[in-house]
Amino acid sequence: MTDLSVYDKAVQLQNRARQIAVGAVGEKEAIRVLTRTRELRAALAELRMQVELNRTLALLGAADRADLSGIDSARNAFERKALNGLPSDTVFNTARKKVQESAAKFKINNGEAWVAWATAQLAGLPLARIPMLSSGERDAARYREKELRQAVAPRNLSTSDVTLFTSTFALLSESLRDKSDPPNELLDLLALLEKRPSPTLRDLSDADITLLRQFEMDLHITLQRTGA
Repeated sequence: MTDLSVYDKAVQLQNRARQIAVGAVGEKEAIRVLTRTRELRAALAELRMQVELNRTLALLGAADRADLSGIDSARNAFERKALNGLPSDTVFNTARKKVQESAAKFKINNGEAWVAWATAQLAGLPLARIPMLSSGERDAARYREKELRQAVAPRNLSTSDVTLFTSTFALLSESLRDKSDPPNELLDLLALLEKRPSPTLRDLSDADITLLRQFEMDLHITLQRTGA
């Protein structure tokens, strides 16, 4: 076997260097595209969640079904650019920003529609009937009312929040449906107790205290001595 000349070795070394360089560039390009793709997928996942939430709200009658034509146009534009090879960072970033803008718009619209609808649903409940329930039912009803009020304006509304609200609302509505409204005397007395400054014990008659005990409202009233 003939020994390679210094020149031949140099040529081989140069060719190997080119192969390594090409491989390094290819690996770098693959990492770039993978990173940009992950960012775009994360934005698309948020958009998909907001679109699904909009559809859920639309089924409830809480919102109109959104027009998705703008999203399709943006997707088609990205696909056309991708046909000419791997998209540049500019193409990826432009697509991601458009997706994020759409998701943010959906989120605002969904939130506003939900607050308006959920508030109206809660206002329609005959909550004044809660004192007419039995002791155990009353505790459950007040807990459900608290859950509903908290669910009206969550930080990040999701379809699971909507499902929880509607199921809790159905349970509370059913428990109050066949109950009668409390007497006006009790409602007036409760309104008096909520005034500020708070009334004193002298402001209450024996009949008032009897009425409170009759509906077990005395469990939710505390007394505090002043000037002690």
